[in-house]
Amino acid sequence: MTESPPKSARHRPSAALVLFLVFPLLGIAAAIIMAVNDPRITNAPPATPLAVTAAFKQLIDQPAPNFELASLDGKTVRLSSYRGRLVFLNFWATWCEPCQRELPAFAQFMAEQGGNGPVILAVNISDSPNQISAYYQEHGISDLPTLLDFELAVYEAYAIGQLPTTFVIDSGGVVRFRHIGEMTSTDLQAYTEGLNPAS
Repeated sequence: MTESPPKSARHRPSAALVLFLVFPLLGIAAAIIMAVNDPRITNAPPATPLAVTAAFKQLIDQPAPNFELASLDGKTVRLSSYRGRLVFLNFWATWCEPCQRELPAFAQFMAEQGGNGPVILAVNISDSPNQISAYYQEHGISDLPTLLDFELAVYEAYAIGQLPTTFVIDSGGVVRFRHIGEMTSTDLQAYTEGLNPAS
């Protein structure tokens, strides 16, 4: 008569099963750590969804996706028209508090640039033209190129996961950095000096 194995032995998972379950978890953890520690990503939050993280990382050091949007003043604007200039492509909305804080710095930065200097393109993703105009008038913001992404086509093309987000595009039209969160005057100057030393 053979003895039954002890209860503890019968319920203990095999080593192979443990390895099968642990290795995928280690892979996911490694992917998150690599995304968060990428030196080209400024202020990347640890909670960035993996799908969004993978999408925006494919943009870094690649040609910026071109687009055509209407501007707040009724013109049609193409990103490719700014080739030869450093571009800060900013995604924002009036209800976003960090966006509200950075807009005055953007307006001041644009007021200091020459005709061929760096440009900020502020892509609004949710407000009507009247809402934006009223907000600008109330807060004394002017001369900030503002584009209207009503259908969120550009928002999706750039895999935006959080507002504000700003892409820094060099004069050759290549995406060099993604900055998540509020941009300050110091940030703008640092990116400009780093990518446009003659400025």
